Amino acid sequence: MSTLLAQNMSATHGQLTAVHNVSLSLEPGEMLFLVGANGAGKTTLLRTIAGDHVQGSGEIMLSGVDISDRPAHLRARAGLALVPEGRRLFPDMTVRENLMLGASTSREGPWSVAAIFEAFPNLAKLDRAMAGKLSGGEQQAVAIGRALMGDPVAIMLDEVSLGLSPAAVDLAYGALRKTRDMGLALLVVEQDLNRAIREADQIIVMCEGRVALRVRPQDTTVAALAAASFGQVAA
Repeated sequence: MSTLLAQNMSATHGQLTAVHNVSLSLEPGEMLFLVGANGAGKTTLLRTIAGDHVQGSGEIMLSGVDISDRPAHLRARAGLALVPEGRRLFPDMTVRENLMLGASTSREGPWSVAAIFEAFPNLAKLDRAMAGKLSGGEQQAVAIGRALMGDPVAIMLDEVSLGLSPAAVDLAYGALRKTRDMGLALLVVEQDLNRAIREADQIIVMCEGRVALRVRPQDTTVAALAAASFGQVAA
């Protein structure tokens, strides 16, 4: 049974259809990358699955349960977490305080602040540090930890590497690999096509709100992904 199954998803911005009949499926411990040019509909798709954007049509199943009609907070309580673009931490709160906010879904599970620090030791030494004073990579690790505090079964992450240094990106993806190894399903929006090929279990390329290519990383190239992002077929 899929952890996360989204079928025939559509969403609009006013009269503009931003997502056209997109389907995807994620198994436990699997990482799916969504790539494509700016404006392809990737963020809108994530926000629609999370319940933060009005869903035009489609069905969303989480661990076999239909959550299509649930509001965002009940989708989170069912086990679906979203790490938004820009991380959206509270800069004047400590790392611990930001992590504790993630427990507001009231789901039962193994994650606590102590468990986060054990899984991500680099955060333990930052326990009392203000989130706004952290590096970009450290902030991304806190955002992932905050999502884990809700004891999700699936985490969606928007623009993981945006604005981060190469070292910070490596730190963030180290945290994601640990999360995947723990059996969570990960849906990741990423601009770095090389990173997608290195890290993904499957890749979906979106172009103008539609799926332009669905492929395993071992069966594609950066050139093919780039071409599909602009509605072209690689030579």
